[in-house]
Amino acid sequence: MSADMSTQKAQHKQSGGDRALIAQPPAPVVSHAASPRTGAALMRRFVVKLLVLAVIWGMLSDWRLDAWVFGAPAVLLGAALVFVLPQRPGWHLSPTGAATFVAWFAVQSVRGAVDVSIRAFSPQMPLRPGFRRYPLTLPGGAPRVMFVNCITLLPGTLSAEIEGDALVVHMLDTRADLEADLGALEARIAALFALTLRNGDFR
Repeated sequence: MSADMSTQKAQHKQSGGDRALIAQPPAPVVSHAASPRTGAALMRRFVVKLLVLAVIWGMLSDWRLDAWVFGAPAVLLGAALVFVLPQRPGWHLSPTGAATFVAWFAVQSVRGAVDVSIRAFSPQMPLRPGFRRYPLTLPGGAPRVMFVNCITLLPGTLSAEIEGDALVVHMLDTRADLEADLGALEARIAALFALTLRNGDFR
């Protein structure tokens, strides 16, 4: 008799355990949804970057066909970086800002080249080469990299070194108004990346 009762209790416990197992809610399913950077959105970013880089290269090379032997692969590789590099939050390329930047950069390049030529052929040689420091306000990543490279492309200036949030610039004439010139360049690049000035920094 005691053996039968023990068996019934064991069966009751087992059935209760089975009911508890059945009553447990199913484990949550982890959704592996596709990233918003995939598909059409990512392709649009690629096309926009491709067009912007192509226009910039065309302006810098005076739209010479032979320059595209090197420019076409560089533009394609630059635009293809959207597929491998994460997008930095807080900025995106602005088509309007890109058009304004290209026009401004072309004018500044011509103006700077004329100024350097006049200084080089002047008997007085009005040059005072040296280094100046400039505080960086653009965020790290593509905006700051482009700013540093554009300084080197402009005649009369060369990006020498980055020290924290400051840039050391080599100048042919240290008497020039570096803050005004680079401030204007920063503003154009900020517009290119749709950045706004907040608390003294572009974000």
